[in-house]
Amino acid sequence: MPQPFSSVAGRSSLSDRRTSHRGPVQTKARLTVLDAAALDGASHDIMTREASLSGITFLLRESLSVGQKCRVEFDSNGHPGKRYLAEIVRSRPISGGRYEMAMEYRKPL
Repeated sequence: MPQPFSSVAGRSSLSDRRTSHRGPVQTKARLTVLDAAALDGASHDIMTREASLSGITFLLRESLSVGQKCRVEFDSNGHPGKRYLAEIVRSRPISGGRYEMAMEYRKPL
């Protein structure tokens, strides 16, 4: 008699199949623009859409330029969180006057 199909039966472990490690999908962070004369020092509270070891994506009402340097600080429930120097690598308009940004980490701070 044939066995019922089980997707777990063929896998040796229940680990995530992705090849890169990713963080929680939505995490609060603070973004500070480090260059561009008009925006230098501007801070924004953001909610990440996706996070990986190399960067994050997020939405913002202002457009940031590709190549712009930023500092991103992640909240850590009252404890010192992680901070990175980062660079915008993608900026594209989406609906509602918002922009989707992608940022790559350059070095930890």
